Amino acid sequence: MKCQHPVGKIIVVVWILFSVLYVGFTQYRYFVNTVAGRAYEKGLQDAVVQVVKQAQDCKAFPVTIGEQGVQLINVACLQQPEGEE
Repeated sequence: MKCQHPVGKIIVVVWILFSVLYVGFTQYRYFVNTVAGRAYEKGLQDAVVQVVKQAQDCKAFPVTIGEQGVQLINVACLQQPEGEE
């Protein structure tokens, strides 16, 4: 079926262009959200692993975020064995 009217051709071209852009934008947003989510989870996991490794040394270590900070130490390192007082 041929479009005899230039307006019909323009409508078809605009529709195809809109469809391609819509699908492309949707896929782009999905990709960005997926990658960002994975990066967030990986960063969170790495931070926890680092805190656990530092806590195993039985020494106090600083943990800061922005201007706030605290000193952490493994509670197991503070407990005295039974019989020692």
